[in-house]
Amino acid sequence: MNGLGNEFAILDGRETPAGLSADAIRALGGRDGIGFDQMITIEPSRNGSDALMRIHNRDGGEVEACGNATRCVGWLLMGETGGKAATIETSAGLLKAFDTGRPNLVTVDMGKPRFGWQDIPLAEPFADTRAIELQIGPIDAPILH
Repeated sequence: MNGLGNEFAILDGRETPAGLSADAIRALGGRDGIGFDQMITIEPSRNGSDALMRIHNRDGGEVEACGNATRCVGWLLMGETGGKAATIETSAGLLKAFDTGRPNLVTVDMGKPRFGWQDIPLAEPFADTRAIELQIGPIDAPILH
């Protein structure tokens, strides 16, 4: 399934848990696998929402939320229920998808945006974001200026 160019492999684990390891997700998402941007697993809700959605990037790492994935899962859930909205539990909290009334067009309320750097998960800790060390490797085909 895709949402505005993001390609998703969506597994419905509400009846039978998918239980994929990070290694399995990497293998499936790679060049020799089925390929995807993110692996989405739909699981039973823990809090009364329509479903729990887990999101893994192709490198196997789990992320909190993705608007396009939420739209796709919302579309699937609304298709099952015939409803005009779906509430989806994520690591980032509850997200709500809405049927716009136009064919295959779903919108999502992603909640209040977070702009503080301390509120955004980073790959490594930063004490001072004004001096970030960058890891730069060799350039195969440099463009000289």
